[in-house]
Amino acid sequence: MNVELLVGFASTIAAIAASAATLGYWLGRKFEEIEKRFEEIDKRFEEIDRKFKEIDKRFEGLERRFEELERRMDEEFARTREEFTELVRALHTHLIEFMAMKGLFTTGERSYLLGESERIIAAYKLRGNPLSSEEAEFLLEVLRELREKPAKEVDLAKLDRALEIADQWFKRDRIYEAMKLWINLYTLRAILLKERGEL
Repeated sequence: MNVELLVGFASTIAAIAASAATLGYWLGRKFEEIEKRFEEIDKRFEEIDRKFKEIDKRFEGLERRFEELERRMDEEFARTREEFTELVRALHTHLIEFMAMKGLFTTGERSYLLGESERIIAAYKLRGNPLSSEEAEFLLEVLRELREKPAKEVDLAKLDRALEIADQWFKRDRIYEAMKLWINLYTLRAILLKERGEL
């Protein structure tokens, strides 16, 4: 009975060993298939990574193009703004000179322009920016000269310098008061030339 028990026991162990070997083999094949699938997935991810790198390069190219386009548009806008500003300035100077030549400006209008210019300068003189105190004092001196001296005695070079200061202020800060000051000073210059008989 011992032998039969041993043979039964050995056959059971052999069956279990055979099942375990079969299971091991089957699992090995399955793991091999899984590993192959992971390799395929890795290859796909590598391909996707490569495509993303290509897309990144394209986006970098597009970004450079957009930056260039933005730079060119900014330049074009600045140029157009300058051209428009100069066109408006030319129109103002023409109209002002024509009106002065026709003698359309009265003494009251001259006083108004002087007062308005003094107001603008005084308002910005207190700030010290964008007009320096020296520029503000110089502009006020020119206006005093225009108010107090006869037309023939006014220093036209000083008035031209005052126009330059107002023009630089406008070009630097693009504010309404700077252009208004320039227009006022230019109008006063045209009136002065008319009073001198030079227009």
